[in-house]
Amino acid sequence: MGRQVALLRGINVGGNSTVPMATLRVIFAELGCTDVATVLNSGNVVFSGDVTAAALEKRIFEETGVSTRVLIVDGPRLRGIVEAMPFEGDESRLLVTLMGSVPAVVDRPSPEQLAPEQLQIGPDAVYGSLPDGISKTKLKPAFWKQFPPEATGRNLRTVKKLVALL
Repeated sequence: MGRQVALLRGINVGGNSTVPMATLRVIFAELGCTDVATVLNSGNVVFSGDVTAAALEKRIFEETGVSTRVLIVDGPRLRGIVEAMPFEGDESRLLVTLMGSVPAVVDRPSPEQLAPEQLQIGPDAVYGSLPDGISKTKLKPAFWKQFPPEATGRNLRTVKKLVALL
């Protein structure tokens, strides 16, 4: 199996659900992964090996007591998601929300309701241009509840760092 990225949902945000990156690297290694690298302190792991999200979730909970969802994305898919980004601008304000599969039907706000933000739903990810940042987005929590529980967002800058490590 080639290089992959594991994205952990909702860890190390606001002091809750703390999982040290060193602990993650050990967990991945214990599960047979090699060339393990973490990016930032928010649950981004690049690795080689064959491990399932379920095995990672179980082991992370056993080791840390933190319950999280894990999404594993292979290199070609992640590169394609980055290439499909429809927006330009400050990469820290461009959101990429990844998930196993995007639902065929999504109830979304109108462009007028979101302006100046922009939203595009693709086959592999949901893309957002959030000029005021994620903390001030007009996208309400109810919008995100339409997506699978492993759905997790990263800014484009972070996703590009992950791609560079692949």
